[in-house]
Amino acid sequence: MGIFAALLSAIFSTSKDVLSKKLAVRIDGTASTFASFAFAIPFYLAVLAALWLLGHDIFTFSLKFWWLVLARALTDTFAEGMKMYAFSHGDISLVSILFSASPLLVLALSPFLTSDEPSVAGALAVVLVVAGSMAVVYNPAAYGAESHDWARQKKAMLLAVGASFFFALNSILDRLAVTQNTSDPATAVVAGFTMTAVSATMILPAILLRPERLAGLYIWRRGLAARGCLEVAFMVCKLVAMQWLEAAYVVGLQRSSLVLSIIAGRVFFKEGDFKRRMIAGALIMAGVAWIVWEQLESRL
Repeated sequence: MGIFAALLSAIFSTSKDVLSKKLAVRIDGTASTFASFAFAIPFYLAVLAALWLLGHDIFTFSLKFWWLVLARALTDTFAEGMKMYAFSHGDISLVSILFSASPLLVLALSPFLTSDEPSVAGALAVVLVVAGSMAVVYNPAAYGAESHDWARQKKAMLLAVGASFFFALNSILDRLAVTQNTSDPATAVVAGFTMTAVSATMILPAILLRPERLAGLYIWRRGLAARGCLEVAFMVCKLVAMQWLEAAYVVGLQRSSLVLSIIAGRVFFKEGDFKRRMIAGALIMAGVAWIVWEQLESRL
């Protein structure tokens, strides 16, 4: 169940990133970050209402759970903000590759912040995923001919590295929050909704102070609503996976989305360096396959 949920979240993640890249040239990064949270809230409410009607408890959780959710909302605000600005400055496939550093950060931080201790084989599989992700990053020939373009890509790379750090913290906090009450699948949805609502509230003042941002949200409301729906699907699948698997494994499996991002970057945005990035994608998929095998073997 955890493996399937993690891989499904990867598909939703890629779809969401393609929409984010298309919207990046139409709406500024702060407005897009706010929209990624705010436009997801109605879909969360619909899912929560359905769960409540089915008899799930969506109101009773421990105080520790709420503190973890609040902390996660704070880190997610930084992660999403850096991510949106990275998309506006660089290629979707290149930015997505740098996001792939987060599994290694999760692997390094998890033993100190959670009780998770991945096996040696599992850790090596995660490292392979990250190695494949980073293999294509250093390519000065791709941008050296045009200093202006290289400067643009360099800024995107720095933003993406910062985002990957906060995404690593997100995953660890997700794992801690959803394991507070593993007996009820509604935990994942409640956690996702609360994190999203708090993050949207934190960014709201920056939106209200800039009328042009409000106008942009209204003009592109349909595309933002579609992305909000994908955001809910991505988060719920991710958090469900966290209830079954350790955080490092989940984010490692989610890196399978990179291959889809590379293909999407080529098809929708005519991005170059396709062969090199696909070679890195093959290494990532080898690491993902290793994680799946290691998890299946450990359960037999």
